[in-house]
Amino acid sequence: MHFGSILSDGSYSLPQKFRWVVLLIKAMIGRRHIIVNGKNINLKRLIEAILVKTRADNPTVLDVGANVGLFTKAFASASKSPKLILAIEPSNYVFSILNIVNRNRNCVHCKKLALSDKAGIVELKTPIKKSGSLRIGLSHIGEDSNTAIYVENVKVDLLDTVLDIEKIKTVDVVKVDVEGAEYQVIQGAPGLLQKLRPIWFVELSQDRASNLNGSAQDIFDAFIAADYSAFIVNKDYGWDIIKAISDAYDYLFVPN
Repeated sequence: MHFGSILSDGSYSLPQKFRWVVLLIKAMIGRRHIIVNGKNINLKRLIEAILVKTRADNPTVLDVGANVGLFTKAFASASKSPKLILAIEPSNYVFSILNIVNRNRNCVHCKKLALSDKAGIVELKTPIKKSGSLRIGLSHIGEDSNTAIYVENVKVDLLDTVLDIEKIKTVDVVKVDVEGAEYQVIQGAPGLLQKLRPIWFVELSQDRASNLNGSAQDIFDAFIAADYSAFIVNKDYGWDIIKAISDAYDYLFVPN
């Protein structure tokens, strides 16, 4: 996808096109910090902390809900250099940025796709701000309480099917941030969860899960039932084990 594809697309307004250029510049520069569980976290240190939990020297990473690629870029530059990063993002708007930013990274393969427990075509809904620009971090499938949304039809498939198509036999780390569809992603990946058994870094929010009439508790319980232990990152970038879901949004699940 080239630079002009969004700028020449008549379905986007002028404020949305201007915002896209700003986002592209920011994505190319990169961000050092993100908000995790309400705290300002150094992204590079977080990635290194996640990768400590895998034995693989050159891990295979899945970035599900890659957005503009902040995690993709951080994984690509980690000390444990990945042999492959499959970055999956359904939104045409941000996928175009993801693709441009990573076009010279040989280890990164970008795939425009939504993931769920059924294959088909679904509506992806992105809220529109009062300014007219898109709230790119909140693109989602399912119910929507916003009066102003940008809607696009996107292809959806099962994660296990994607791994078969891409001929990926091993996976070491999975990052999932899909605005409430996390349970559906897991349901579409029983082979990945139960056989390949990677580490999962997952955002769990009841507000987001409600988009699909889901439950953050059910997502947490699915990992525990699959014999995973749950952790949240602490201020020293270590991992505190937890036994129950809390008010945190971001959890690391490690196979036992």
